[in-house]
Amino acid sequence: MDLSLYIHIPFCKSKCFYCSFASYPGQEDMIDAYLDMLEQEAASYDRPPCSTVYIGGGTPTYLSAMQLERVLGIVRDYFSRDEGSEFTVEANPATFDRAKAKLLLHSGVNRVSLGVQSLHDDTLRWLGRPHTAAEALESYQLLRDAGFKNINLDFIYALPHETQDQVKADLEAIEALGSEHISLYALSIEEGTDLSHRQIQPLEPDRQADDYRMVVLFLKACGYAQYEVSNFARAGYLCEHNMHYWRGGDYIGLGASAHSHILGHRFWNAAAVSEYVSLMKTKGLARAGEERLTPQQRLCETFLIGLRMCEGVWLEGLEQKFGVMLEERQKALVRQFIEEGLLEEYAGVVRTTLQGMLVLDEMCAQLC
Repeated sequence: MDLSLYIHIPFCKSKCFYCSFASYPGQEDMIDAYLDMLEQEAASYDRPPCSTVYIGGGTPTYLSAMQLERVLGIVRDYFSRDEGSEFTVEANPATFDRAKAKLLLHSGVNRVSLGVQSLHDDTLRWLGRPHTAAEALESYQLLRDAGFKNINLDFIYALPHETQDQVKADLEAIEALGSEHISLYALSIEEGTDLSHRQIQPLEPDRQADDYRMVVLFLKACGYAQYEVSNFARAGYLCEHNMHYWRGGDYIGLGASAHSHILGHRFWNAAAVSEYVSLMKTKGLARAGEERLTPQQRLCETFLIGLRMCEGVWLEGLEQKFGVMLEERQKALVRQFIEEGLLEEYAGVVRTTLQGMLVLDEMCAQLC
């Protein structure tokens, strides 16, 4: 079985104003207990081989060097992986230094995803980011100096106060850095976030669509191939971990709020750190829920997630894999979206067009 491994580190320096993930500032006294339970959860697996590893958060680099080394040791001691296989760790410029860069590299990490979000200090403050543009650039250089040859930079665009000239200036600054991979996400104002509480309104749809087209065309001209709605890479640097997930692969998730999926069995952990630790101590599992997916559900989910990828989905192959077919209602919608120019079909492969990428969430809501 081809598995990927995800480990969630829910701690962070501060909660960004847009963040809706399971991340908790100010819980330093829980870190060591959390790592104890993380190791206990890892030990419940029989050292399975994992084709990719991804440590995210929260902020993994918020941990001290000793604590971070312990997390990396959990991967080494409880899971097997081929030397050189993709191993990603997320980093925040506010909690990153030369020692952590060297620790990651010497522990087998070969890809770092650096949360830059913007290279303008006023925008960073508006987003609630705990670092400056200068610190982001310094962190990027630390990674290069340490020897990293595969770096992703996370950025956010489509801010309501941002002009197109500012977006273009950010893109030019991003391109000048020369990272191997770029993830560009339109700002989403999620319920429960600081931006939501302040009733910040998102950028109007037509302008957001214009910005998206500009982003895609600019990065393509700079040598970055778009391979998913929000992800762009130079040749040979696609994120293998995410591709595994988008192609419907199985994965193990460790830690608070982490999800797992193995052969149609999906289960997930409690999101709160205290509840995760308590459940692990008392029950040996922190499971908050689970479900068994039917072949029809697995087909539909894999198809919809696959529409995010520029390579598209070979629908007949998926139907053969799961032994069921899309419902007639869904097939009729696919044909309708093709006629509207939102999807395209060639040799049995269904792909989302650039226009379709702009309304993909709405399309998927109708298809599911």
